[in-house]
Amino acid sequence: MSRLVTIIDDLRRRVADLERRLRGQTRTGVIVAVDPANGLARVQLQDGDSPFLTGWIPWEEAAAGAMKTHTPPSVGQQVRLFSESGDLVDATIQGSLNSDANGRPSGAGDAFILASVGGASITITGGGSQAVVTVGAATLTLDPDAITLDAATITLRGNVAAEGGSLTHNGTNVGDTHTHGGITAGPSSTGTPE
Repeated sequence: MSRLVTIIDDLRRRVADLERRLRGQTRTGVIVAVDPANGLARVQLQDGDSPFLTGWIPWEEAAAGAMKTHTPPSVGQQVRLFSESGDLVDATIQGSLNSDANGRPSGAGDAFILASVGGASITITGGGSQAVVTVGAATLTLDPDAITLDAATITLRGNVAAEGGSLTHNGTNVGDTHTHGGITAGPSSTGTPE
């Protein structure tokens, strides 16, 4: 009879450990420190009786082969941890969850925000009909039939080739078909623009 009691007691302990590990496989917390050079972060967990600060845990990337990404989490970001064993020793930071502290970058149903860091963002809207790159007050808008670059100063370096269509400045034709009035035809060239 004591052998049966021992077996049942052992099974009870094993089941309790399995339940504990199962509960610990997925946890949610907030990033409190980041080591971007080593791909590690520390997470404050709130799901127990008292807050718990993890050790340094690696975060997962979208790609880590021939194509690579580097998207470190930020302090205050809510994340989900996953541990196959249910213990934090093999945990990884799987993904991010929006929170009151870090809301969604858009509420539009047809906007895909590829990146939003500080004042910079890349947004694709309307099923891919427009892409907008924003950095501070400068924007680059790509539409199906037009590219618009809006910035206080635009500098082009290197050779510039314009083909087809027209070239205007403040509504005036400055392309290959423009003419200058008040010029007498002859062998001389006009002076350089002032």
